[in-house]
Amino acid sequence: MRKYLLEHKKTLLCLIIGLLVIIVTSLCGSLTQSAGGTIAVTDLRNETNTGYITQEVYNEETGETTTKETKVAGKVVSGILFKPKAATADNPLPGVVLTHGYLNNRELQLPFAIELARRGFVVLTVDREGHGNYPNTGNTGAMMATNGLYDSAKYLYNLDYVDKDKVGISGHSMGGFTTAATLMSDNADTGGLGIISAGLMQGWSSFMGAGADVDVGMLKAKDDEFFFASTDSNGEPTLCRDYLHSTGAAKFVGVSYEKGGEINIGNGTYYVNGVATTTTLGTAIDEPFRVIYEADEIHPLNHWSIPSTAHLVDFFYTAFGTPKGFEVKGLYDQVWYIKEVFATIGLLAIFFLIFPLVSLILTIPAFKSLKTRKVKVQLVEDKGYTYHDLEVTPELLEKEVSPLKTPLDWIFYFVPAIICTMFSGFIIHDFVTEWGNRWFPNTQLYPQDTTNWVALWSAACGIFALVVILFFYIIKYGIHRYKYHDEQLNKDSVELQNPLATAKISGTGLLKTLVVAFGVVIILYLIVFLNWAIFKTDFRLWTFAIKVFNIPEMVPTAMRYLLFFAIFYLCAGIANQTYRAKNLPEWATIAINAFFNIFGIALVITIQYATFKSTGELWQGDMALGYIVLFPILPILIIATIISRLLYKKTGNVWLGSLINAILFTMITVSGTAASFAYVMG
Repeated sequence: MRKYLLEHKKTLLCLIIGLLVIIVTSLCGSLTQSAGGTIAVTDLRNETNTGYITQEVYNEETGETTTKETKVAGKVVSGILFKPKAATADNPLPGVVLTHGYLNNRELQLPFAIELARRGFVVLTVDREGHGNYPNTGNTGAMMATNGLYDSAKYLYNLDYVDKDKVGISGHSMGGFTTAATLMSDNADTGGLGIISAGLMQGWSSFMGAGADVDVGMLKAKDDEFFFASTDSNGEPTLCRDYLHSTGAAKFVGVSYEKGGEINIGNGTYYVNGVATTTTLGTAIDEPFRVIYEADEIHPLNHWSIPSTAHLVDFFYTAFGTPKGFEVKGLYDQVWYIKEVFATIGLLAIFFLIFPLVSLILTIPAFKSLKTRKVKVQLVEDKGYTYHDLEVTPELLEKEVSPLKTPLDWIFYFVPAIICTMFSGFIIHDFVTEWGNRWFPNTQLYPQDTTNWVALWSAACGIFALVVILFFYIIKYGIHRYKYHDEQLNKDSVELQNPLATAKISGTGLLKTLVVAFGVVIILYLIVFLNWAIFKTDFRLWTFAIKVFNIPEMVPTAMRYLLFFAIFYLCAGIANQTYRAKNLPEWATIAINAFFNIFGIALVITIQYATFKSTGELWQGDMALGYIVLFPILPILIIATIISRLLYKKTGNVWLGSLINAILFTMITVSGTAASFAYVMG
């Protein structure tokens, strides 16, 4: 044991450092979101409770008033509860339920939850049906699924430490639609329970009505990809960025206007019966108000920005006042982004752990053989061809790499990369708008709305890249033989530079590689689950996250999608190892490969949003959602390139890095989006 520790002390040290970073960042993130331990954070799964509302009912025919007791059945399928310790039955505090948009999950409302909770609000952020840890119960379309918010609001209402006169709701995008629908359903004047006192719709512009005594607000991006188109006072169409000067905004806040006249609704101005009203921060307006907040951002930033967080805090301060026992905090006195920084560092540490884990596993006798392999190589000896079984090590493969010398070398190095990256970017539109649904429709076996086209697009990009690489290799090989004849083959060992040589592996070797790849990913997720159980913090950068999930549902689904992503990551691995040169340092090789892996995608996203920023209209209007879905793919491809290159140097073939990438990123993708069918378990 002592000998083993000494031989592998560097690897073990890296493993320990990675684990320590995860523990420290998770602890710091936990202390941040719990305000130093003054807020209890609880993961709720399938929790129910029951309460009752006592109402006085007047009978117009008899003139008698009777008492009616109505049952309030609360249920939280998947939620995170933030309970300030000051909240008790003797000191009930205001409560707010938050929910996410289409394809998202409860964790994306954490910035709002953290800021409200540290100001004295009891906060519950929940998954809606078909999202996160709330499985689809049938064939409910995930986009329009509303189950989750109202039942959770009832659950919050029933808690004895929540002020029943101050229960609010807020949701983003399609969660904003759910907020509007819930406000309408809860309207006591039309037979609803009347338990909700305030609702803020994030990134949603259609309001369907609420109780007469309910405060309602809108939180919008200056340029929203989906909503807030309206008309001016002349009936002419207006863009989202002009919403505060539109008839839609005027009608929402109750301001009258004349045809041809100006409409100027104040950003963050409270309107009571159509009249602008003021209040001091933290002091509630006693009468029902309407308000529209606008932040200079795009739709997906509504739930991940300092201005939007300030607006949401302002809304609930104005609706409910400062919770009893708490001092008012400034709107920009925010700490949620500190927690996000720790979560991002922890995310990077998770990926870092892959390398010491692989190194240690490859010291196990059963897996040592993965460090070398044998290939049959054609060489020239005495002007004749012979074939040799050559033991290929990573060091040998790197030794046989040719330098970039001539202009032709540089052309053959960069032209295929440019072709592949342009293809990957400009083909996205067709996969989203046409080919994805046609060739890979949603079914119970493949139930996720956007994972289908992403998987299909990924596989197509991988296959295309492999074809391009092989095409240019054949041309280069032909030129090489024509120019130097056979004698040069022995010197440069051209066979070893064949792109497919990096993927040569025996059946036993492939089986062992699969075991190692699955083992590494399982260990990483054990750390994720254990970390969540202890700290209730996840690993994320905005929408890119490694999170806990329902294992019986997600794992079989991920395994069905795995084939498509494995094709992509194997082809990408071959490309990453093909494009290397002796006179380029390793960091430059990784940087160049990562650049070309993301450039085409980044380019079309940049064109989309540069056009949007300058004109208020999208370059490709039918891609409002498609490019947002791919935001996380940019960091994923950079990280995957690093994993692929560094693990190739350990094993001499592309399989281990490619399989780890495929398994890990498939799991991340599948567990972080929505499903429109019930999951098939098994």
